[in-house]
Amino acid sequence: MIDRRSVLGLAMSALCAWLSGCIPFGDPEGPGARGEVSLGEGVSTSGLMTLRVHAVPASDEPFDKDDPRFTGPDLAEGGWITVNEGLDGLTFPHLYEIGSGVGTTDTKRWRLFAWLSAADVHEDSDAPSSGEPYGTITFDIDDCGASYGGYCTVTEGVDVTIDQVAP
Repeated sequence: MIDRRSVLGLAMSALCAWLSGCIPFGDPEGPGARGEVSLGEGVSTSGLMTLRVHAVPASDEPFDKDDPRFTGPDLAEGGWITVNEGLDGLTFPHLYEIGSGVGTTDTKRWRLFAWLSAADVHEDSDAPSSGEPYGTITFDIDDCGASYGGYCTVTEGVDVTIDQVAP
């Protein structure tokens, strides 16, 4: 038989934990990045149609400009949905935000790519095509803490300059 005082004690402990914010309710702000895309010296939007921004889990290997990998390492977790914006009327530097909305990730370090594409804004692409100008930068996602585990929240100030050309 269960002692009423034990049940009452457990209920009071749970209520105190909830009131003090120890028990999380809902989902945390999802991982992401926010910043500015700038054009490097000599980079033009002429003949191009779309600004694309994509992020993937970062590889432990340094980025090789001569043989770039535009995808993440072989992880169960893929990148975020590519943000596509038509270049017509867009000015640079241009503010962007990319991420997963809500939730967490097990990946702390990410690589962001921004590129100018000749393809229409409605076409899907997760990497620049040969000859398209791009830029890249790595960034870290903040730890969510003990309440959720993993990494979450949008990382501010992830600025990238489009200053390279895809081979």
